[in-house]
Amino acid sequence: RILAIMGPSGSGKSTLLDALAGRLAGNVVMSGKVLVNGKKRRLDFGGSAYVTQEDVLLGTLTVRESIAYSAHLRLPSNLTREEISDIVEATITEMGLQECSDRTIGNWHMRGISGGEKKRLSIALEVLTKPSLLFLDEPTSGLDSASAFFVVQILRNIASNGKTVISSIHQPSGEVFALFDDLLLLSGGETVYFGDAKSATKFFGEAGFPCPSRRNPSDHFLRCVNSDFDDITATLVESRRIHGSSLSHYQLHETSNTLDPLNDIPTAEIRTTLVRKFKCSEYAAASRTRIQEILSIVSY
Repeated sequence: RILAIMGPSGSGKSTLLDALAGRLAGNVVMSGKVLVNGKKRRLDFGGSAYVTQEDVLLGTLTVRESIAYSAHLRLPSNLTREEISDIVEATITEMGLQECSDRTIGNWHMRGISGGEKKRLSIALEVLTKPSLLFLDEPTSGLDSASAFFVVQILRNIASNGKTVISSIHQPSGEVFALFDDLLLLSGGETVYFGDAKSATKFFGEAGFPCPSRRNPSDHFLRCVNSDFDDITATLVESRRIHGSSLSHYQLHETSNTLDPLNDIPTAEIRTTLVRKFKCSEYAAASRTRIQEILSIVSY
């Protein structure tokens, strides 16, 4: 399955990813335990991979050369050159990089492949070892809608082959959000929602914050938990007060409401309500039950 980790800036998305992947800095203290299939253990070679937000690539190599270079360094030494070559070609095909496979990657002073192709290449370098767990930190940042959709569709294809994909993502489009199986929504380091992505809209409606019919669900979720909107709303209302002094207080209030029906409710209040209602919701109970089922299967 493929899990989206969403939340406003500073909500803890990258920190959670680093904690799960064992990449926390040495001076960071972590409480609790990270369990893999119910056991506290370190993942062996090929067990997990991590794709950073920045593409760290050698711009003077071609796409094929970069993948081959990584393959010779990271794959088991008992593989023959022919076997490694087959893996390289299969990875190029899996990532949809056939058309640019012999083009130079490029850098700040040399034209090369597109941003979407660079991101798929970064993913390709990590899936060479066939990891069971793939972590990605905002893989669609800086990409246009088509490239973002292609990248997440590739991730979904990887997940469909029995892998677990966990990715933080920033403001996905409706089409991109629909590709995710599960959603973890964070705000201020707390869980606002965790469960089936398609059920998140229902949860928000039951909590008293229904998603408008023409709004992208992921935009609505972030709108409900991002306190920056409070500052923006206050600034806009003040601007209208200064430049539209002829408007009555009632008209200013109506103008504010037209911007967004949530403007009358402080974001902190919305977030607190959502966190409280999720903890005692059927969605939280279903998640706990599923975890216990996995633990019992592994123990058996």
